[in-house]
Amino acid sequence: MREIQDLLQGAIDMHVHSWPDVSLAHPQHRTNDDVIRQCREAGMKGIVLKTHGWPAASLAHQLNSEHEDFNVYASATLNTMAGGPHPWVVETAIGMGCRMIWLPTISAKSDHDSHGFSVSMEKYIPRIHNLKDEDYYWLLDENGNLKDEIKECVALCRDYDIVLGTGHISAEESMAVGRFAAEIGYHKVCLTHPRSHCCYNTFEQIQAFAQMGHFVEFCALNVAPLHSSMTIADICRIIEEAGADHCYLSTDHFFDWTPSIPQQIYQVLGCLLEAGVDYEKLQTIMQNPHRLLD
Repeated sequence: MREIQDLLQGAIDMHVHSWPDVSLAHPQHRTNDDVIRQCREAGMKGIVLKTHGWPAASLAHQLNSEHEDFNVYASATLNTMAGGPHPWVVETAIGMGCRMIWLPTISAKSDHDSHGFSVSMEKYIPRIHNLKDEDYYWLLDENGNLKDEIKECVALCRDYDIVLGTGHISAEESMAVGRFAAEIGYHKVCLTHPRSHCCYNTFEQIQAFAQMGHFVEFCALNVAPLHSSMTIADICRIIEEAGADHCYLSTDHFFDWTPSIPQQIYQVLGCLLEAGVDYEKLQTIMQNPHRLLD
């Protein structure tokens, strides 16, 4: 449908895993160049490059030098391999040109406790199995408030006007991050894959997060087989309750078996349109990454 293709023009996917990410052994038949070429051919204008491990800043700079008229935004995830959720790590990532910071994913206690992504990565990083409970990050103190160090990380993102994603932290932690960010007047906070098993948020929590002035992510991966944690009906409900102004669509491109990024986005947009979401709302949803990044 032409109207869906129009929505892809100039689009930015804010959740694209680079290759390699966790390991050279992780199967990816598409290179980074392949991904960019496919996105450009569909009329897209950019991606946020994400890794669970080493920050993608240097790779993003290299890819930007090799691909004209396309933006590869660098990001860093505050897992142990990158240094963890500490202000000096955030400051270093910003100095390296990162436009987005992700709170812990495979190093999040929530991910570990739910036997989430970190468990599936044991075949690529076997020594994950040797980690103890205390080796994973929990961002709240004994009173349920954000730790001071995490507050400083959030404030740095505000001061440098960059985007903060909640990663794989729990709903309780995400809501605390959202409340503190709202208190300091910072609204480029994104509740990432909010219905996933490792960071499960209720519809009421998602709505409350958006009402603080923040953003909610839908991942095409989460309506796909094997990693399904959300239905098209769920997305329709969240758009209605949170408002299109506070939503955006990404892919969480990572696995070898998924279609190309444009195909994944096209399919979800088509389903949403078929389900009755207003075209104007979809236009807003596809423009929101520009509001966050540019």
